[in-house]
Amino acid sequence: MIPYLFVVAAVIAVIGIISAYKKAHNAILEGEGDTAKIQSKFFLQVAIIEALPIILIIIGFVLAEGQSFTMEDIYIPLAIVIGLFIFNAFIVFSQISQVKHLRQSKQIEEHTLNAARGISFIAIALANAVPIISLVFMIMITS
Repeated sequence: MIPYLFVVAAVIAVIGIISAYKKAHNAILEGEGDTAKIQSKFFLQVAIIEALPIILIIIGFVLAEGQSFTMEDIYIPLAIVIGLFIFNAFIVFSQISQVKHLRQSKQIEEHTLNAARGISFIAIALANAVPIISLVFMIMITS
């Protein structure tokens, strides 16, 4: 049951960060304000979203101390977390391809394209941070 705390942390982080990313990405594309302010708001949202997953990871690591788990105990949690990596990449790269399509049809300017692309790559890194930590901790608790 403890390995699933890491999975829950990863799910909360990925879903939350991807939803914040989509809002920020759409705001940049629609020109709803200064790009720097949109990015600052995005980073603040990410910090708030990651608070609960970090607490869950700490709780899971503390509860796992003194217990022994085998690799068979974490196969399903590992598969779920790896699936989250794929989900994250799929969502972000689909947004990037949307931007490329808009750029080819001359509906957005070059600086908007660069800002949207930048926040996309930042979102990939931020959304994968907690799943990576979860993977490392799940492997650490196995004996």
